[in-house]
Amino acid sequence: MLLIKKGFTLVELLTVIAIIGILSSIVLVSSSGSRDKAKRASALTTASSALPEIVTCQDDNGTISAYSGVGGAGAVICVATGHTTTWGSLGTTTGWTYSIPAKTNAEIGTMVYRLRSSTGQLGIMCDYAANTCCDDDNEGDKPNC
Repeated sequence: MLLIKKGFTLVELLTVIAIIGILSSIVLVSSSGSRDKAKRASALTTASSALPEIVTCQDDNGTISAYSGVGGAGAVICVATGHTTTWGSLGTTTGWTYSIPAKTNAEIGTMVYRLRSSTGQLGIMCDYAANTCCDDDNEGDKPNC
């Protein structure tokens, strides 16, 4: 009588485990770039949303408060008679921070502010006069759009 053993050899099992490990590491490496792009898109959207607030601030003869750091509660964008507006929160999870110079109402029309990434990504620059936010090449005071 012939006995047949059913199962896999140790070499076959180790080969399959090695292939699965290689494939999973490829997926993890490619998805980390997607996470950085999503954080950048979120920071860009938040920075762009401040532009209309700056227009309102200038219309109300307000002043822009200087702010440097992670946006959040208490990070005032505009102080004007009758209202104050705060910068949108970037949150500590995005790794982006604001860098905003203080401006009086007369200077708001030329306002430029920046966002920096703690992960080394190219910064974002927003220009009130151009009404745009885009890549910051660190070579001047105008966005590189």
